[in-house]
Amino acid sequence: MGFFFMVQYNNKTVFSKLIEVINGNKLNYIINKYNSDYRIQHFNTKSHVFSMLYLQLSNTKSLRGLIDKLNYSPKLQRTVNVPSLSQLSRKNANRDYRIFEELYYSMINMAKKELGIKKSNEKFKEIKAFDSTVITIASSLAPELFFEGKSSGIKISTLLNISQSLPEKVNIVPAKINDRKCIDDFFDDKDTLYLFDRGYYNYNWYDNLTDNGYKFITRQNTNAVIEEIRSTYVENELVFDAEITLGTDYSKNKTHNKYREILTFDEEGKEIRFLTNVFDIEAEEIMELYRLRWKIELFFKWVKQNLKIKKWLGHNQNAVKIQIYSALISYVILALLKTRMKIKSSMISISRIIEVNLLEESSVLNLLSG
Repeated sequence: MGFFFMVQYNNKTVFSKLIEVINGNKLNYIINKYNSDYRIQHFNTKSHVFSMLYLQLSNTKSLRGLIDKLNYSPKLQRTVNVPSLSQLSRKNANRDYRIFEELYYSMINMAKKELGIKKSNEKFKEIKAFDSTVITIASSLAPELFFEGKSSGIKISTLLNISQSLPEKVNIVPAKINDRKCIDDFFDDKDTLYLFDRGYYNYNWYDNLTDNGYKFITRQNTNAVIEEIRSTYVENELVFDAEITLGTDYSKNKTHNKYREILTFDEEGKEIRFLTNVFDIEAEEIMELYRLRWKIELFFKWVKQNLKIKKWLGHNQNAVKIQIYSALISYVILALLKTRMKIKSSMISISRIIEVNLLEESSVLNLLSG
């Protein structure tokens, strides 16, 4: 049944039980792969990983705060060993972030297997949405991540599996990198429907996706140049369905594929246009499917509000990536907890209960069912 179902009091803290989900053999393999414990005497990679996860799950606001908790908590010292603030800061800056990245993907694969495929629509095996969010920092603190004005920033592009609520692919790059360059490896399954916002706007790219058999729904850009080929009657008088091409011969950007534009109106009477290369389902279902894209907005909001990403704990790109992957690993740990224990509470409720009980020597099951 897994470690989350342990009911007995066994002198292990809640935090110790939570991190048991991390496959020790896999973590050892990653550590050896990057030779990250070579000549390390005091602050090994496991302690580094677990200290960053504790910081995330406990909502500790700084590296100094983590060190203070360590100094006054023998229970925490049994799990992690961080000799000093300077060592922690130094390792965040120079220990290879790919250790955290590979651990994250290892846990994503575990979670996907446990959750299985839950079809949201008979037409598509899975539905996935992607988007990017930028988190800024003063340019004086992170000049290598300069973005604009007086700000530096990091861009997190995420592919979210809608049915599993899992961020199954993540690309972390400097904020100045164009969004389109961050998402090419997100398309890998022709039985999946991909949802994305109108910020990813490129006629040639739409044709390339269509030529390669990928299905998508996006918001149509308000200034899109279209040529209507034919329209389809829709019983709902506020919905219009048309087959179109995009672009013009004059501009030499006309699409060689035909697309479908669905027009409707919001409560204020403003036009909302959807674009898709899916022709064999009803117009209103296309609109309903696109609304699922908001789950990725909720995911970004949850991560920013409940995990330590708003405030950077290190300022070079390596430290920033370690912090982001630590936050994402913590998210997966909580998602697995919710699934294995069949908890109906929201992720926010789970994280808040866990946060204040991490060092208690009690059953996780008792805490969340109480």
